[in-house]
Amino acid sequence: MSRRKALDIKKDILRVLRHHGELSLRDLDIKVNTNSHTIKTQIEELEFFDKVLTIKHPKNDKNGRPFTTVKLK
Repeated sequence: MSRRKALDIKKDILRVLRHHGELSLRDLDIKVNTNSHTIKTQIEELEFFDKVLTIKHPKNDKNGRPFTTVKLK
């Protein structure tokens, strides 16, 4: 099995965000079917090109931990 290209992963991220709206990084890596490191790397690049916005939340209501969500600009 061959590795997916970075461009294909970015396309998948944008497609999922278009369909689902704002998602946490965890939900995004599940829906795109890749790991969290890859998601973070690709999100940084998409944010650089002004395609997405990352939002850092100070506290999750369920567990009290900080978390990050991503949405399209």
